[in-house]
Amino acid sequence: MRKRLLGLIAVSLMLAGGAAYMTQGWLAGQGTPQAAEVQELAPVVERPSAKVLVAVERVAAGTILRPEHLRWQTWPEDALVETYLLHRDDEDHDLVGAVVRNAISRGEPITEQRVVRPGDRGFLAAMLAPGKRAISVPVNASSGLSGLVFPGDQVDLLVTHTIARNQSNTGHERRASETVVEDVRILALDQRTDDTEGQRVVAKTATIEVTPKQAEQISLAQQLGSLSLSLRPIAREEEPEQPRLLAFTSDTEISAFVGIPASEEERGPKVRVVRGNRSEELSFGGN
Repeated sequence: MRKRLLGLIAVSLMLAGGAAYMTQGWLAGQGTPQAAEVQELAPVVERPSAKVLVAVERVAAGTILRPEHLRWQTWPEDALVETYLLHRDDEDHDLVGAVVRNAISRGEPITEQRVVRPGDRGFLAAMLAPGKRAISVPVNASSGLSGLVFPGDQVDLLVTHTIARNQSNTGHERRASETVVEDVRILALDQRTDDTEGQRVVAKTATIEVTPKQAEQISLAQQLGSLSLSLRPIAREEEPEQPRLLAFTSDTEISAFVGIPASEEERGPKVRVVRGNRSEELSFGGN
């Protein structure tokens, strides 16, 4: 009887210990989410930061910077580099109109070493794409589109000239207009390389970006006659593809009153008639 009582007591103690152990585990499991919630609600310590000038999108080398290329972005202070341009009240980092030396990736901080400002040495050379050249041509109010063309625009270049009698295939003086080069970029007007001033200026010279061969063609065209700019649209998607042909317009296409005089063969044979001390030349027939 005594042994049986001791056995029941032992089993009771074991069951009580197991229940206590399971209860402790259950309470611990219930407390974990609460601890996690408390941890999530704890205030996050913000790292000291500053505003850095970065590129909104990828900017290719030779690009003239415009306001839409730049923005200020928050940057951790412990990741700052001394060459970064910081937003401060006592500093003015106006890079609009500067030219990118090397391509800048999207979101990459911009530094003074990555750009060339107007007036700096090598500014124009930094604007040129690889393999291109810069050449200046004279313009005026009419040939320069009355000051409505700006650096960065794409244009065609036309030459209007007179063809002398000894150079014309008809043997008579003619006038014609021809397209010299197509779709070239305006780099500068006079010494302005940007339009940030917001003022229309009638320039006397336009500097354009061309290939070496186009530079030769333009140099020769300046000796032949007067040059004019023809502005191309910004939207290119809807512009139809056209084959590159020798584009020219002659004077007879402009005015119906400008005719081509008949050649000597078309006038027919000539006969000189002498009457006393007078003589005259008469033409007969013709093809």
